Amino acid sequence: MKGLSRVLIWEGLILLVFGVLAYVFVGTLTLFALVDGLLGVVSLAVGWALDFGGIRETVSRRSAKYGANALIYTVVFLGILVFINAFASAHAKKFDLTKAGVNTLTDQTLTVIKNLPEKTEIVGFFKTGESKPFEKLAERYGDASRGKIKVEVLDPDVSPGAVKKYAVHEPNSVAVSCQGRTNITMDVTEQGITTALLKISAPPQGAIYMLEGHGELGLESHEERGMAALKGGLENENIKIKPLLIRMAGGIPPDASLIIIAGPTQPLSAEEVTQLGQYLDKGGRLMVLLDPFVNAGLDDLLAKYGVKVENDVVVDMQLQLLAAPIPGYDPIVVNYGPHEITKKIGENPTIFHVARSLKVLTEGRLADVTVDPLLNTREQSWGETDFAAFNNNETPKMDPGKDLKGPLVLGVAVERKVGDKKARLVVIGNASFADNRWVGEYFNANLFLNSINWLTGTEQYISLRPHTFTPDVFQLTDKDRSLIFFASVFLAPQIVVMLGIGVALRRKR
Repeated sequence: MKGLSRVLIWEGLILLVFGVLAYVFVGTLTLFALVDGLLGVVSLAVGWALDFGGIRETVSRRSAKYGANALIYTVVFLGILVFINAFASAHAKKFDLTKAGVNTLTDQTLTVIKNLPEKTEIVGFFKTGESKPFEKLAERYGDASRGKIKVEVLDPDVSPGAVKKYAVHEPNSVAVSCQGRTNITMDVTEQGITTALLKISAPPQGAIYMLEGHGELGLESHEERGMAALKGGLENENIKIKPLLIRMAGGIPPDASLIIIAGPTQPLSAEEVTQLGQYLDKGGRLMVLLDPFVNAGLDDLLAKYGVKVENDVVVDMQLQLLAAPIPGYDPIVVNYGPHEITKKIGENPTIFHVARSLKVLTEGRLADVTVDPLLNTREQSWGETDFAAFNNNETPKMDPGKDLKGPLVLGVAVERKVGDKKARLVVIGNASFADNRWVGEYFNANLFLNSINWLTGTEQYISLRPHTFTPDVFQLTDKDRSLIFFASVFLAPQIVVMLGIGVALRRKR
């Protein structure tokens, strides 16, 4: 009886200690903590009852005092652990150790959150047990907003009032609300929620037009020489582009905030060029993307704004696998001029398939015009003026007497003060970087979208957009997580300690 009494008392103490620890660490009275506590009390009571006299005699011995001291030290140590845990919980810091940063919000999302004008609500409508992925993602938005974003999860069957308030028609939807405006999205991804935030918070813009009628890149085309892929990216930015045929429209539409001329293969008429010039004189915005070998009829207009389009094709040294570099027609740019458009790109590469160079003019341009080079090639590049090698698919060679020595300028940003307005242009000696074939390469899409932001006066949204990455994830339910947590943190150590005490008491006996 005496041996059994000691075992019950010691095991009861262990059960009580682990029950208290489970309650303190978790913060609520879980089933594990309750069962441990009850078993501990029962075990102690039975142990005392079986050998009450022997226990009194043991307590009065000197060894019992040493044991009591050891117990006190143990309790103090556990108390320190509890304090450290509580302090760490109050000052939590999260780290994303994944190579692709899949647990971190992108620069674009952080920029959008930073520019939210006021309190914003993100409300997810999910049936019970189906909201975990949304909750994890929405938690990152809440943490990044520092109180600006309120996140809520509702069951549409339990909260019909909220369903009616936000006009939600489908489960697994997310309502984003700000400034009295609400957007509903069923795309429960970072890109989907960020797009919804943009739609309700971004300042209204005038219309953006894509010029047509001269062989430009097709806005709706899914062919290689089309811009359907980029159009989807623009829609994610809450940017909508309309086609523009100047002659049919009777001129430049008065609501035009930006006109894009992307890769014309035929020259614009003198009348169209005149109208574009008048549009700029009123503070208009223009993006011009010009491929080599084409006379778009814009030379005189661009010269007024300090830009000369060279009649060349850019050659740069290109690396080969297990071979020496050779001259090629796909210059990669990593050297950017200091400007709002390129500040976030840093030294990340952009690639331009078959490009022409530009020259900044200092004479003969309009007053109050500033021209900033955006894209600079490497020193070993050159502008090839003899197109025979290109046409015959031969390796080009630089002719110092004819060709343009690098580094060359591939893109510029132009600004001119017009009264209380500012006319702005972005001119790039290449259009293919934005087409369906090349826009997904490197940071091409970011260059185009950031140019749009600058041209439309929404520089605050200049950012780096997310790369698509879907990690392999094994989803656990709440029950699974709880089971793993208690089994690894409490149950396993508790069993080891209880077995150890049982073995030690048996040997002592």
